[in-house]
Amino acid sequence: MIAVLRAALVATLVAASIPAVAAGQDTSTASLLRRIEVLERANTDLEQRVRELEAVIKSQPTQGQPIPASTRWRDLANWRRLHLGMKMDEVRELLGEPERVEAGYVTYWRWTDANVSFISGKLEGWSEPR
Repeated sequence: MIAVLRAALVATLVAASIPAVAAGQDTSTASLLRRIEVLERANTDLEQRVRELEAVIKSQPTQGQPIPASTRWRDLANWRRLHLGMKMDEVRELLGEPERVEAGYVTYWRWTDANVSFISGKLEGWSEPR
């Protein structure tokens, strides 16, 4: 009889030491394994995306390549459409890329015989080509 009570007591202690899990709730091990799986898939996806971007960079190197010169700046009609306060992108749409840029508090875009100046990214003044 004492042996039966001891066995029941040991079984009760063992059962009490196992953490209780609510219905529908995973054990911590299963949850961790699922999280590892999700992270591994995300990592694989990111590695693939990086490989694709590296392939694009290697196939189309841009450093050291000159920007094609635009001739829109030579058209006086484009200069006459300028107005104070225009953003750099708007001026670029009208005149194209400058031949030279001098950045500072005042940013100058220069062409052979013309220039524009910007303060805080907004058109402040210009000198049309002759």
